Amino acid sequence: MLCQLKCCTRCKGDLVLDGDEWRCWQCGRYFYPDTPDLQPPPEEAAAEAAEEELGLVVARRQRRPRWAVGDINSLIVAKHRSEQRWWIRNQELIKYLDEGRTVREISTLVGRSERQVRVVREQLNDLRAEQNSQALVA
Repeated sequence: MLCQLKCCTRCKGDLVLDGDEWRCWQCGRYFYPDTPDLQPPPEEAAAEAAEEELGLVVARRQRRPRWAVGDINSLIVAKHRSEQRWWIRNQELIKYLDEGRTVREISTLVGRSERQVRVVREQLNDLRAEQNSQALVA
């Protein structure tokens, strides 16, 4: 019996070879092995051979890296915009939290559930902690 330890992509469980497919012992997910085509289709092989005989250089299309520099900058800008919208949307709630009011009082004043107020309070604590750590580094 063949096993692969901690290889399940869903639960990081152990895979066992079950016939011609792998199955996770923990979550039961099946993984089907890829059977790569080692030989190109006959039409492509004939076309490549003809181009090589004629001396033509075939320019291969290069794949772009998944995260290009421009994409990273746009992600940073998008995160900043999202945080700004969050601050504006929850401005009144944040004011009441800074005053030291209870979650129940704030939920009745703002018209949101107590759970929503608690979630905003946790996010506010996380954002302020992140800003403080960035200020200490700078």
